[in-house]
Amino acid sequence: MIPTKLQISNFLSYRETAVLSFTGLHLACISGANGAGKSSILDSITWALFGQSRSRSDDDLVNRLSVLDDKGAEVSLEFELEGTLYKVTRSKRKGKTTQLDLQIGGENGWKTLTEGKLRDTQAAIESLLRMNYDTFINASFLLQGKADEFTTKTPNRRKEILADLLGVSVWEQYRELAASRRKEEEGKLDFLDHQIKEIDLELEQEAARQTAVAEAQSSLETITERLNDKEKLLQQLRRVETAVKQHKQLVQTLATNLNRAKAQLESLQRSQTQRQQERDGYATILDEAEEITAQYQSWQEADALFQSWQARADEFNQLEQKKRPYDLTIAEQKSRLTQQLEALQTQASRAAAAADEQQKLEEALTSAKAALAALETRLEALSIQEAEWHQLRNTLQKRESEREAQTRELNRLQNWAKRMAGLREEETAVAQNAQIAQQQISQLTAQLTDLGEKEQAHNSALVEKAGLENSKETLREQMNRLQERINKLEAETGSRCPFCGQELTADHRAKVVAELRSEGGGMGDQFRSNTQAIETLTRQITEMGRSLGQRPQLEKSLQTQQTRQAQAQARLDEISQQLAEWEAGEASRLAELEVALATDDLAELRARVVGLGTAVQAKPALETERRQLEQRLANDEARLAELNRFMTDWAESGQETLATVQQQLENDDFAAEARVALAELAAKLAELDYDADAHAQARTARQALAEVPEKYQLLRQAEAAVKPLEDALAEGSQRVAEQEGALAELTQQQETAVAELAQMEADCGDLRGVENEAFALREEQIEANQKVAVAQNRLEVLGDQRQRKAELGENRTAVTQQIQRLKLLEKACGKSGVQALLIEQALPEIEERANELLDRLTGGEMTVTFATQRELKSRDGLAETLDIRIRDHAGERPYDNYSGGEQFRVNFAIRLALSQLLAKRAGARLQTLVIDEGFGSQDPNGRQRLVEAINTIQDDFKRILIITHIDELRDAFPNRIEVVKTAVGSRIEIV
Repeated sequence: MIPTKLQISNFLSYRETAVLSFTGLHLACISGANGAGKSSILDSITWALFGQSRSRSDDDLVNRLSVLDDKGAEVSLEFELEGTLYKVTRSKRKGKTTQLDLQIGGENGWKTLTEGKLRDTQAAIESLLRMNYDTFINASFLLQGKADEFTTKTPNRRKEILADLLGVSVWEQYRELAASRRKEEEGKLDFLDHQIKEIDLELEQEAARQTAVAEAQSSLETITERLNDKEKLLQQLRRVETAVKQHKQLVQTLATNLNRAKAQLESLQRSQTQRQQERDGYATILDEAEEITAQYQSWQEADALFQSWQARADEFNQLEQKKRPYDLTIAEQKSRLTQQLEALQTQASRAAAAADEQQKLEEALTSAKAALAALETRLEALSIQEAEWHQLRNTLQKRESEREAQTRELNRLQNWAKRMAGLREEETAVAQNAQIAQQQISQLTAQLTDLGEKEQAHNSALVEKAGLENSKETLREQMNRLQERINKLEAETGSRCPFCGQELTADHRAKVVAELRSEGGGMGDQFRSNTQAIETLTRQITEMGRSLGQRPQLEKSLQTQQTRQAQAQARLDEISQQLAEWEAGEASRLAELEVALATDDLAELRARVVGLGTAVQAKPALETERRQLEQRLANDEARLAELNRFMTDWAESGQETLATVQQQLENDDFAAEARVALAELAAKLAELDYDADAHAQARTARQALAEVPEKYQLLRQAEAAVKPLEDALAEGSQRVAEQEGALAELTQQQETAVAELAQMEADCGDLRGVENEAFALREEQIEANQKVAVAQNRLEVLGDQRQRKAELGENRTAVTQQIQRLKLLEKACGKSGVQALLIEQALPEIEERANELLDRLTGGEMTVTFATQRELKSRDGLAETLDIRIRDHAGERPYDNYSGGEQFRVNFAIRLALSQLLAKRAGARLQTLVIDEGFGSQDPNGRQRLVEAINTIQDDFKRILIITHIDELRDAFPNRIEVVKTAVGSRIEIV
């Protein structure tokens, strides 16, 4: 951790914001008078990082004057850690909760790392630094009054601090992890023991389970025997039921046959009726037999004529169909020749146009090549001008950049000049404010002095009033007692005095009463005088009280004016310093720049660049023109080559083909075979002599007699059907009579079978009841079988449990061994294990470094050793410890027996050794060392040795800060940070 910037506001003695940049500081001295605020810088760092300082409460850290303005303390510390920039800001208002913010720097600015709660953010900071406040002040910060922070700790506490410094706390985390694993394994062991115990309890039930198996098997045998008897009875009843079912089937079959016989009889009767109706229908058509026969003969003659013409028509259509392919062939060949002729005529036109285009292209190529040569010449000249333009432009840009830099500096200095003018005006105004504040302070001081006198008079009046009021109460009590005596004397009727017991005559009574009344009158006068005096004093006290009530306001006003006067004076000092610095340096630079920028010596160069730039701007257009011209040349040359090839092809074959095609079309000299075939088919059609009209007349005559064939067919059917119908009617009458006899016989058989079935059903037993009993017994048998299986399974599972118990025993042995190993690991990672070993390994290095420093600080007179064990007084053995033993020329003595200067040298050597060790082992985590005071206990020679010791270790740290108020040490270091106490708080200056 390397601090880079510290900003303090309203913190302890720092009223206004103080900024301390550590950039460029390696070894520096923080100096200043006692009470100036040197140690407050360190308090601000520890408070920002850890929320702790020398003060007991955060409220005590808030500047007292800031509290009056309701302002809070704020400290912002920027530090570098492993190449990354962080910023911690902690703020506190009196009576309010502390605010903490953690940020990380990056390319895009600060990014917050603040957690939701302050405690979590603090934990994040300590995790980032890998140390807490105690570790920090024991290793990095040697705070004022705490140089012996490590030496005076108890041995155990010293070991804890050293453990934190060495980072061995990670082994404590390992120990806790091992302990957690051990507890998990112990939980597994308890679970295994529980499982083994449950198995043992189950194995104890083996005899009972064997008995349960025997009882279940016996019950199963009894149920099986009863079921077998019931099954035999059930088989017998089922045979009877089968016979009944067969007889029912017979009854059903007879009923079905009876119904079928009835249906057959009805069908025969319907057939007889239909035959009779058919015979009556044929009689009508047979009466028209002659007429139908004559019509049929006429139809036959018309049909023969139609069929003759139809045969000719079919042959005519076939010949026409054969003509179509030949016609199509002739048309296709003519179309092809026509298309070829058109294409050749187009090529002839193209050939004529190509000849003209050839001549034009050759002329254009000659012109383009000449233009391209001229362009190349112009571009070469422009390239030379472009190179010159680039060189002059770079020169101009460089000169203009320098001039712009001077202009920016001039503007900055002119702004500063304006600010200085404003500061001068502010100086006048602030001086006036300071004078006014001083006048107000004088007036307020006089008023407060006057109020002090009034306060004394007010207090005296209060005392006098209190005395008069006490006297008044006393007089009232005395007058009351006196009145009581007078009343008793006047009321007394006897001859003796009620007070003294003496003889009391009437004259004597009157005299005593008169004396008492006279005394009471005097008291009354005094009482009334006191009352009047009290009223007068009350008015005076009230008036003075109103005046004294102005004191807090006057005191507050006085404090405000004093603050204003102090702030104004501080501001005047600051303004004076800024004005002096301006006059000493920046003012003369402003005059130089105003003279230098008064003239413009770049006009000629700028004009030359503009002129060349204008010429160069034409180059891209010319280059584009050149590319276009080159492309056009390439295209024209390619086109000319294409035209040459076309003209050659046309001259060799195209012209001759055109003449041939024209001749073929003009003479019809194509498709010769198709034309011969068409001539032959035309001759056949002429020979056929087909007449379509005669064909149509024959078709009409035939259609007029279209119904005659059907009537003739019906006549032939009637003549053929009459005789079979009469035979069928005779046969049908016989079959009806036979079917009626069979129906009567079936009816008798059905009645007999129904009677027999009723008798058989009466003789049948309760089959369903027996089936239900057998079903119940089978259910009992199944349940008994299940019980036997369960009992046998429960008996057999004991074998598996014995095997499982053996496996659990092996697991238990493995877990027990693992627990022993984890216990050993837990002990090894504990404080008496690896942690103690790491500390013991580090102690020789710490001891060596401390003694090297002590050798320089004491001239070789003192040494220290660290003891990690000591003998027990109560019994034999050794105890773990971390004792510091100090020796000088007189031998080993306790720490308290050394002088303050000697103790400081020992503390200083040990603390620096710890810091060096931590810086070495933590790498970039701790690279800062701060030493606060401690030099006052040393003589000049001792102080010189301390300085030399610090110089020898400076390469071990990136930042070393030494705080002292001793003048002779301020110049002993290369850098100095001066802290000055002013009226408005402490101020930091780097000298």
